[in-house]
Amino acid sequence: MKKKIYLDYNATVPLLKEVKNSLIDCMDVGPLNASSIHYYGRKGKEIIDIARTNIGELIKTNKNNIIFTGSATEAINLLFSNFDTIVVSSIEHLAVLSSSKSDHIISVNKDGIVNLNFLEFYLKKLTNNSKKILVSVMWVNNETGVIQPIEDVVEIAKNHGCLVHCDAAQALGKVKINLEEIELDFLTISGHKIGAPTGIGALIYNDKIHLKPQILGGGQEQGMRAGTENILGIKGFGEAAKFINNATENNYSEVKSLRNYFEDKIKTLSPETIIFGEKANRVANTILMALPKIPGDLALMKLDLESFSVSSGSACSSGKVSKSHVVSAMGYDNLATNSVRFSFPPNDAILNLENLITKKELDRLARCWSNL
Repeated sequence: MKKKIYLDYNATVPLLKEVKNSLIDCMDVGPLNASSIHYYGRKGKEIIDIARTNIGELIKTNKNNIIFTGSATEAINLLFSNFDTIVVSSIEHLAVLSSSKSDHIISVNKDGIVNLNFLEFYLKKLTNNSKKILVSVMWVNNETGVIQPIEDVVEIAKNHGCLVHCDAAQALGKVKINLEEIELDFLTISGHKIGAPTGIGALIYNDKIHLKPQILGGGQEQGMRAGTENILGIKGFGEAAKFINNATENNYSEVKSLRNYFEDKIKTLSPETIIFGEKANRVANTILMALPKIPGDLALMKLDLESFSVSSGSACSSGKVSKSHVVSAMGYDNLATNSVRFSFPPNDAILNLENLITKKELDRLARCWSNL
């Protein structure tokens, strides 16, 4: 039986060993509910506070501006429920596109980079009215791995008096995030993208801006998100953030080397392959590519039979393989049902911990791709 090779880290990073051990220790503490005033309640609050501190240190923000939610999707929905006018890019995650219900769409170029000139032109027209406008552009695209020019987006939006949100779910653990250096008003992140359990996300918000909660009840999370806190999820998120933060600063070279090695093999064996966003600035771990004559669902099934776990792009579509709106937005509509994503561990620290892929295995994967 062939060894199972997991290359879908953009969907979910396997639970880190350090995180798993911390969760077991946490479960041994006792019945934790941070809303209680007795010993176990105080222990619960302490665990949440430590997690906020760890995450705050990772992204360089005040821990008190972090609101825990059930997912990054929930955090986005919470934020967007406070705005009537939201401007988004055409390659945003479906959590942004669906919850914003926006008709204000900014195009991208062939490399998948947001059109800054169009954003400037669009906001100039849109801000003639007195409505509160939110601009939402993701930091790293979940399908292509292309890094967006967030600093430029923020500058343009601020010049027109707009607030700015960034979906950083795919950026966390892959690029430097320092909220002390960039004037973002809102950031949303997800725990399971860095080795925490699924079911935990967070909204980081500018506390000078009043937001109304979407879920009402006991007033947890500073009144922003009611419901008993998911202490195990929060604990895991905090431990994963600590692990990532303690990794060396230059911790992407090995992952990038493996990605580039695989791409070179693909270009040699299957020169007809299209690699989306290849010329753009991408995170080190992500490849989105397609064979013009091979449907994505067929490619996924054949690769799965060869023990390679990859995906068609976003993993948030109930397991469906569907047309990629990202590929279409980049101008490759004819390939939008052909794309396949290969995503390595987000950084070298996690790669070394799991040790799941070798160049020999990548050689076999490239041969399987060429034989599709």
